[in-house]
Amino acid sequence: MGKIKDNEVRIEILKGDITERPSDAIVNTSNDMLILGSGLGGAIRAKGGNAIAEELSKYKNINIGESVITSGGSLKTKYVIHMALSHFDEPVNEEDIPGALLNVLRMANQYGITTLSIPDISVGIVRVSPRKTAEKVFSTLKKFIETENKTLRLLEIVLWDIETLHIYQDVYTEIFE
Repeated sequence: MGKIKDNEVRIEILKGDITERPSDAIVNTSNDMLILGSGLGGAIRAKGGNAIAEELSKYKNINIGESVITSGGSLKTKYVIHMALSHFDEPVNEEDIPGALLNVLRMANQYGITTLSIPDISVGIVRVSPRKTAEKVFSTLKKFIETENKTLRLLEIVLWDIETLHIYQDVYTEIFE
């Protein structure tokens, strides 16, 4: 979509399947138990193989907002960053989204990741308004890029449907332009 200041970071908003992205890392929205059950987690397990679930099994539970990184298994990506947004079988508190995403971005820097694909955080276990989610995502991305980014050069927001894509494009324009 665009470039932010002089930091040479592009943000692209795409419609598609995040499990097919050839980026350095993709983000999985998860719960604190890190179970690859249904939704995006299930798709990651189905396409990436059991190796990812086996890597996750060494983490019993993580705190809300924390992230862990695994290999991409058989996926086209090198890594999957799993961020905990809720306790198992509980709704997400939308106020936890910025902190959780910030931890993902910091982990991406730590691992030297240059391309990161982020899913639509408003669906699945989260169920928060796409507009509110987009506002939180883009505000967090902007702050991180302007103050902490060292390695990221391309951030992809990968969405399932065209309606959500238009919402994200509108919010992107409001925040970055």
